[in-house]
Amino acid sequence: MSFKPTRRDFISAGVGAGLSLPLASRLSPQWLQAAGIGEKILVVLQLRGGSDALHTLAPIEDPVYIKARGNMGIPKAKGLRLTPTSSLYWHPACKGLADLFTRGDLAVIQGIGYPSPNLSHFRSEDIWASADHKATNVKKGWLGTWRNTQYKAGFSIPMMDIESRRNDSFVGSSVPVFTSRAAFQFLVDTTTADTRLDQNLEKALLLQNAKVLRPSADPELKFIADAMVQTATDMSLIQTTGKNYKAAVSYPSANAQERRLSQRMQLIASYIIGGLKTQVYYTDTGGFDTHANQVLANDPVGGAMASLNQRYASVVKAFLDDIKAQGLGKQVVVLLWSEFGRRLGPNGNNGTDHGQAGLAYVAGEPVTGGLYGTYPSLAPFANRTDYHRISLPFTTDFRSMYATLIDKWIGGTHTAVLPGSPYALLGFL
Repeated sequence: MSFKPTRRDFISAGVGAGLSLPLASRLSPQWLQAAGIGEKILVVLQLRGGSDALHTLAPIEDPVYIKARGNMGIPKAKGLRLTPTSSLYWHPACKGLADLFTRGDLAVIQGIGYPSPNLSHFRSEDIWASADHKATNVKKGWLGTWRNTQYKAGFSIPMMDIESRRNDSFVGSSVPVFTSRAAFQFLVDTTTADTRLDQNLEKALLLQNAKVLRPSADPELKFIADAMVQTATDMSLIQTTGKNYKAAVSYPSANAQERRLSQRMQLIASYIIGGLKTQVYYTDTGGFDTHANQVLANDPVGGAMASLNQRYASVVKAFLDDIKAQGLGKQVVVLLWSEFGRRLGPNGNNGTDHGQAGLAYVAGEPVTGGLYGTYPSLAPFANRTDYHRISLPFTTDFRSMYATLIDKWIGGTHTAVLPGSPYALLGFL
């Protein structure tokens, strides 16, 4: 966050000196904890790049799968069977998800997608962000619309975006965007004649001036002053809430990407455990555009996809274990999604190209675990040989998943949020 008004300009616009810094800086951790109890919290983790469902949870005994995937297929001896009688097997690096599924805390949404699928990363992300499969750009994000039309709690920070730039799901509504407490700063202009003042003093003077208006101040100026004070208050909450958080479990840290995702999820955990009343948190992890080297030439369960599966599966498991161990497991669910799946067969570079149907997951103690939707059938492609051209058709509209999360979890009515609604609800909540 970067908010840089010039103190001299602000004073000259008609704001008088006055009160002290916001009350939020003096709020106790006990008050924050009490305020946060009972919130239903949604954490969204976007898997950027188009995650390969057929190398994550797949019918690896199906003869079409075996023929289509060839040397890239998951060997039965190494796959993790979903249940003792299931035809689906996890990639071995997905043990974190497998463990969540076994304990009943993971819903797997099969064949997820939308009508007339678009295989451009940017366009497909726009469609998921807007919840409109006809969208050519994002004019309204689904979470921005939810915030504007359905959020009733009144807390000033109902959503947070823990990313390097604002996610288009929030278009139409304000949301703080940052990746660490240190990166979220109330910046001031020290390039004026008052450069003798340090930034802390500049900020203090600016906020003091904003606290009390001159009697003749017009409504526009009052709006600006109030917004400035609210910004500082929110900044104080974001910087201080959960600062003393200690993880109850060990988070994965095998490589830089794993550490980065663990740090983001621990930041979210610190706010939840610290009692912040924010209901929606969003973050991402990338690298899923595996056109090449998805597997190792001599090891179909090694390579890039193994590292990717290990990263998000193990970190999400650690996050939920952490939340559960600290007594808040019944308040949190995690949504994992990727913009599309990948082709039925490899492309010749030990990789796969953009496809259609994928998988999504909703995890947490409140979730009714199991399989939802239908895994796309491979039978229609039994006599084909051009598997690198084949995309599995979607069977579950992603907006049914959104609708379920709105109506059954974060609150509101999905028909007021999602274009083209109503959508059939899924039973995972």
